[in-house]
Amino acid sequence: MNPLFDRCERLLAHILQEKNLGYVIRELLQIRLAEPLLVDSQEMDNLERDYGLMCDYMLQGYRDSQRETMYLHLLRKAYRLAHNSLLRMQRASANGSIATAYGRTRKVDMSHDAIKRGLESFVQDQAILSLNPDDEEQKGKEIHRRHAIFMKNLFDSLVASLTWSDGEAEFFTQMVLSPTIDVMDARHIVSAITLSLFNAFDVNKLQALATVYQQGHDEALRQRALVGFVLSLTRQDFSIFPKLATIVSNLCSDDETCKQLLELQIQVFYCMNTDNDSKEIQKNIMPNIIKNNNFRITRFGIEEKEEDPLQDILHPDESEKAMEELEKSFQKMKAMQQAGADIYYGGFSQMKNFPFFNTLSNWFVPFYTENPELENVTQAFADTRMLQLLLDIGPFCDSDKYSFSFAMSSVINRLPNNMREMLNSEEAISNYSSEAELSSPAYIRRMYLQDLYRFFRVCRSKGDFPNPFDYSTSMERFFFTNPIFADTPLRNQFAKLDRFLLKRKEYAALKEMLFSYEETDNVDYLLMRAQLTMQYLGNDALAESYYNQILEKEPNHEKALRGYAQACFNQEKFVEAEEAYGRLVELFPDNRHYTLSHSIAQINNHHVDEGVKTLYRLDYENPDDMQVKRALGWGLMSKGDHEQAVSVYERVLSSDAVVPSDYLNMGYAFWLKGDIPQARDHFRLFLSSRQNGDNSANDSHELSVMFKEDKALLEANGIGEVERAIMEDIVLS
Repeated sequence: MNPLFDRCERLLAHILQEKNLGYVIRELLQIRLAEPLLVDSQEMDNLERDYGLMCDYMLQGYRDSQRETMYLHLLRKAYRLAHNSLLRMQRASANGSIATAYGRTRKVDMSHDAIKRGLESFVQDQAILSLNPDDEEQKGKEIHRRHAIFMKNLFDSLVASLTWSDGEAEFFTQMVLSPTIDVMDARHIVSAITLSLFNAFDVNKLQALATVYQQGHDEALRQRALVGFVLSLTRQDFSIFPKLATIVSNLCSDDETCKQLLELQIQVFYCMNTDNDSKEIQKNIMPNIIKNNNFRITRFGIEEKEEDPLQDILHPDESEKAMEELEKSFQKMKAMQQAGADIYYGGFSQMKNFPFFNTLSNWFVPFYTENPELENVTQAFADTRMLQLLLDIGPFCDSDKYSFSFAMSSVINRLPNNMREMLNSEEAISNYSSEAELSSPAYIRRMYLQDLYRFFRVCRSKGDFPNPFDYSTSMERFFFTNPIFADTPLRNQFAKLDRFLLKRKEYAALKEMLFSYEETDNVDYLLMRAQLTMQYLGNDALAESYYNQILEKEPNHEKALRGYAQACFNQEKFVEAEEAYGRLVELFPDNRHYTLSHSIAQINNHHVDEGVKTLYRLDYENPDDMQVKRALGWGLMSKGDHEQAVSVYERVLSSDAVVPSDYLNMGYAFWLKGDIPQARDHFRLFLSSRQNGDNSANDSHELSVMFKEDKALLEANGIGEVERAIMEDIVLS
């Protein structure tokens, strides 16, 4: 790699982090000295002159209230110079998408006038053509062919463009929003701006996307702009661009926008799980669909299987069962799609080898039936409604619609007649979504995310752009936690995202989310953070502190009291645990679980008689509750009533709800009673029930761990370290 490239990248980072303008100017001068064409000389001279004047003014002792504002203004100019130097290097490189795009368009007139003329004349030509129906078909094809070339050039020029001035941002924003251009072109332009932003930060391009989202009337256009804006935000410190904070603040001041940002964040999360969803479909769903369908694929095409008349006699229910299995598989796919899963990625990711996808702009061109590159496809489907159905109700993203069209056109002539006829019906393209859902912002946004995801996973040029779905880079998967959103109303949506992650048991992601921000006044936040800390990080002490913060605000908060009691119990802080469970019993006297937990805490806090008394009552009232019996048995052992403990555990072991620890506790009961052979046998049953009986080293370790954990009970009954060691040998001999 060109060493100047690395130097420019380091310089950009220095501008954002260190903000030392003098150093930046000296570095830019060195870069210009090494490669004069990289740095704009006039802008460089102006920057050097303005900074020199600022220094002279300060040297003369003058105070300037605008000095800091001007300094940041000059830093932004320096950032633009450094960034454009980087982009010029990309343009001049031997390979790469930026170099290719720039090479294709460098001699094409892409002035503002030419762009405006090219976009508006297409709409005008179509309108004029509609007045002359006799020439419509052939001339229409020529108009679309000519315009497709123009759009490819415009797309490439935007992708390879330098950072925008305020005037350029205003021009393209108004052009995209203009009713005088085709909305498909507007959507395509937004994707080009997005791709250029993935390559290089530009606050003016970001502002253009934000404005299009806020002011656009076409929902697909708005959602493309929103997705592009959000996925282009990196976590770098862009405080030298106060405009960005204003843009984000304005966006998030709208409740509907915040709601859509939450939906988008969840959809991005689903993108991260695409591989897992694809494996689930390939492993557990597609085999059933293939097994139960009525077609077979041969080298001559797709043929319908002939039904065996004997099957109806030998297996009269087989056909019905097959249909049920097929229906279950489709319903499972439907449920996955409605939840947000990308159910088609596994199949369509293998269908991107058509020449169509060798062109960068084609990965983002909206699907439309007049696309010149679909001309052969259109002819193949001339006697069907397939392409129109695909456009209107097809359940695929634009990229997959093109893949589907090319693939189907190559086999249509080999399809059975009944399948060819079916291509004229809506059943030909199943969509699990209603008409209202198809036009919803969430659905439109999901389709566009799938287009982007396929590009960054499958396209051969994917490595030329930072991947917004690669959360090992600075573009983290949780844009919610980007500091740029810290003081905006979007924070009101954080708890909903936390609950979504908790519901899906995405604990690692929830940890990343929860620990990226602080809301000590938010009870829901503190509760989730406490639960995560205790249950999945194993830090009971920290969880206790979170629960305490909640109880300081709401002393009778049930979940916080319960969590606090459990955290204290886990730390063997039995005084606090007994007190907390006692409070729960007062508040919820009919809750058997709280009464049971309170009794166990009492026993561990040396209030054995009170605890056992309550457990006797619970056992009388709930004779089939094995949890009560287990606690009662433990309480009786703690009380020294070993005969009764054996009797209680016998009833547990005769039930259908035996767990390994029941054998361990029965072993303790016999041991404390003095029946060593029975204790040995039950300890052996415990080890075998844990499936470690074939490994004596593991058995010894496990038994030793259990004895240490229950040391208090054993020592209270006169069983010390020596006897525990001997018992281990007896059990394992």
